[in-house]
Amino acid sequence: MKVQFIKDESTKTVAVEVNGEKYGELIFDTDQDAWVLWPDQIDDGVTYFDDLKETEDQIKFELEHADD
Repeated sequence: MKVQFIKDESTKTVAVEVNGEKYGELIFDTDQDAWVLWPDQIDDGVTYFDDLKETEDQIKFELEHADD
């Protein structure tokens, strides 16, 4: 499984792709002071950390181990 994070500096968002297909989008929520993942498949966000690298590492770990 290949997980990629593509930063868009103009919108301050990060697209999340799994195996070349769009999985969702990371948006920084200033109210929560944390990055929130908005998966395309569900209409709800998942809140992570204020640090983008830590958030990316956690999402990658969760996606790669989802089938375990």
